[in-house]
Amino acid sequence: MRRNGMIWAATALLVSLAPAALWAGEPAGTSDDYGVSLAISGDEARAESLFITMLSHTRGDSRALNNLGNIRLLRGETGVALAFYERALRGDSIDPGIHLNRATALMLIGDKERSAQSFARGVSLAGGYDQAEALLGLGPERTASDRTANGRGAKKTMIDPDQLRQMLRTAAKTVPTESAVAVNRTARTAKTASTWRSAGPRGADGSDTSHLLYWKR
Repeated sequence: MRRNGMIWAATALLVSLAPAALWAGEPAGTSDDYGVSLAISGDEARAESLFITMLSHTRGDSRALNNLGNIRLLRGETGVALAFYERALRGDSIDPGIHLNRATALMLIGDKERSAQSFARGVSLAGGYDQAEALLGLGPERTASDRTANGRGAKKTMIDPDQLRQMLRTAAKTVPTESAVAVNRTARTAKTASTWRSAGPRGADGSDTSHLLYWKR
């Protein structure tokens, strides 16, 4: 309850500050794409304003809630991020990416049991380890030198890519293959393809801009 109160207090404040131009004239379905583009390019303040404005127009919008959670996680506000993810899941309980984001937040606050459960749920809904890995923007295994070169994003989010990958592997082993396929088929039937896009592209300098998070479009 306390986290929810924090969210809506912040929401009310940011809605009053959000530039109307960010919303006005935006065709349906493009505002979230624009907000994600802003966020992964590093313009978190404008992205947050846009997502807050979306939320003011559609209370409970799972895209806005998930993406606001990502922005808060990037700022180190893990508890608030977790509350955003949990509210997002109330509106879209079968989106694997939101479950994975929630698991990551739980991992960061040290709640290993609930984190493992959420990872397993996300892996199941995604249809397996590879699909879950892609949703979080985790590419092929990287060498130690690669991780050092691209360490800016990992340091900012305080997320260890190797630990995250290991958690996904462990979760994948707990999900029966037949169950994962069946759940994934149901989820994909109910959702559009755009929902399942991964975190985002790499920056012009080759650095990882996905921040190991799932951005819902």
